[in-house]
Amino acid sequence: QIPIPSVPAFQPSTPIPERLEAVQRYIRELQYNHTGTQFFEIKKSRPLTGLMDLAKEMTKEALPIKCLEAVILGIYLTNNMTTLDRFPISFKTHFSGNYFRHIVLGVNFGGRYGAVGISRREELMYKAPVFRTLSELIFDFEEAYRRCWHTLKKVKLGHCVSHDPHSVEQIEWKHSILDLDKLTREDFRKELERHARDMRLKIGKGTGPPSPTKDRKKDVSSPQRGQASPHRRNSRGDRRPSGEKKPADSKAMPDLNGYQIRV
Repeated sequence: QIPIPSVPAFQPSTPIPERLEAVQRYIRELQYNHTGTQFFEIKKSRPLTGLMDLAKEMTKEALPIKCLEAVILGIYLTNNMTTLDRFPISFKTHFSGNYFRHIVLGVNFGGRYGAVGISRREELMYKAPVFRTLSELIFDFEEAYRRCWHTLKKVKLGHCVSHDPHSVEQIEWKHSILDLDKLTREDFRKELERHARDMRLKIGKGTGPPSPTKDRKKDVSSPQRGQASPHRRNSRGDRRPSGEKKPADSKAMPDLNGYQIRV
C-alpha cells in the first residue's frame, strides 16, 4: 500500500522559513506527474475560493502533480502565513527547437525572496527565501535553466495572492510580461525591481477589491434579519391570523407551520 503524505501542520512559534521547507517537502513527496495525464483540471480564471477547494481535493487524493498544481497547492498550504507574500512566476524557455513553460510560486518574507514548486529538475523548484531582490531570484532561475541548456525567453510575474481562502477574486497571473529578446540585461533587472516595488506599494496601500467575505456576510445577515420579522409576525398572527378577529384554534397551527417552512 502506497503511503499518503501527511499535510504539514505547524505550531504558532514555527518560523516561516521552516514552514516553507515543510510545504516544499510535502509537495515533493507527492512526486512529479510523469504519466502524461493531468489528474486535476485547473482553470486560471476560476476565483481563488474554487482553486482552494481544488487544492483541498489534491491533499485528499495525494496523486502526483505538475507545476501549476504545485502553485495552487503552495497557495493553499501558506494561506495562514499572513506575513508571507505569494505571487506566481512563469517562465518560457527554448531548447532544441521547442518552447517549454514552467511556473513556480514566488514568496517574499522579511524582504527576502524565494520560491516553492515542483519540477523534473531539482534546481527549478524550491528556492529558500534568501535572495535580497526579486532580480537575484530570477537570475538564479535563469542560471539553473542555462545549466539545463535552456534559454530563458520570457518571464511573467503576477501580483500578490490574497490570504483569504474564501475570496472570489481571481489570481493575477501576468501583471508584468518581460520579453528578454527585447530587453537589455540592465533593463530586464530594472523591470523586475519595478514589479517588486509595485507589489510593495499595492500591499502598503491596501489597494485592490474589498474583501468578498465581508460583503458576503452582510448579504447573508440581511435575509436572516428579514426572516426574523416574519417569525415575530407569525407569532402575533397565531392570535389573529389573516386579520380575523377571532383567535386561531389549534387546528390551524399545522398549516401555519407549513407556511413558515415554505418561506
